[in-house]
Amino acid sequence: MTLNRRQATLGLLAAAAAPAWAQEWTPAQPITILVGFAPGGSADQIARQLSFAAKGILPVPVLVVNRAGAAGAIAAQAVAEARPDGYTLFVGGGSETTSVGNFKALPYDPRKSFTTVIKVSRAPSILAVRADSKFADMKAFLAEAKQAPEKVSYGSTGEGGIFHATGLVLEKQAGLKLLHVPYKGAADAMNALLGGQVDSAFGAYEEMKPMIDAGRVRPLALFSRSRLPGLPNVPTMTEIGVPVALDNMKGLMGPAGLPQPVTRYLHDAFRKAMQTPAWKEYVAKSGLTEDYAEGPAFQKEVVEAYELIGKALAR
Repeated sequence: MTLNRRQATLGLLAAAAAPAWAQEWTPAQPITILVGFAPGGSADQIARQLSFAAKGILPVPVLVVNRAGAAGAIAAQAVAEARPDGYTLFVGGGSETTSVGNFKALPYDPRKSFTTVIKVSRAPSILAVRADSKFADMKAFLAEAKQAPEKVSYGSTGEGGIFHATGLVLEKQAGLKLLHVPYKGAADAMNALLGGQVDSAFGAYEEMKPMIDAGRVRPLALFSRSRLPGLPNVPTMTEIGVPVALDNMKGLMGPAGLPQPVTRYLHDAFRKAMQTPAWKEYVAKSGLTEDYAEGPAFQKEVVEAYELIGKALAR
């Protein structure tokens, strides 16, 4: 037998002996998407809308389970420890994978413990106040914060979260000190703002849009590289003279070691879900900034964001 024929024969034998998932994969039981924040926030909305849009595309149900706490790290840890079989995912790319690890030690590595499946959106961070706030604009907010250290407060989605990190970078860049008030999720932070418990709060546009449209909340500035079409009159911090730009990314991730056929199947299924009328209607109504990317590109962005926040905080 020639060398080439022997290699071909060995290749066929190896393929025949390979496990089924190495050749193809189709889910045979419900898929669970964990959300590391309370119901109502952007991560929760995205998970639930994706699960709804995936009906008829996936042959099994998609269950959404909230495991709020630690700025999303509780849900992330559960997925990092789950079997890499395609049945346990979480909404990642935000606090739990880009900022929390710069504040404290985690039981997982934000850069290595997950398999990125698909990027769904980026959420430019917005700092907003109540409609009746004394702060007419961001310059007035910064001026008072400089005069009264730790008197002007802001709500966030949790200690070490992306919004907390944004607030700390703002303090460093603007030379001031704010009073940070952490909550379990965006919905809680927004309720605290409306209830007068904090002077301001960070959030994503889709989280704030109903309150902005109702005239209850007024956005002061965007912590992103460009303005939002839905908020054409709201300036970026760079325009104001304090360059702080940290988008809150959202996408689906699974445990490290997820087999490539499983990752590809999940990517393709949820990509199709993002092209359904149901999903497009949600994007249009919510103001979600859709920003699709495949797993490898998403992974690169997550690592870059993690390292950017680390450098900015000098950790």
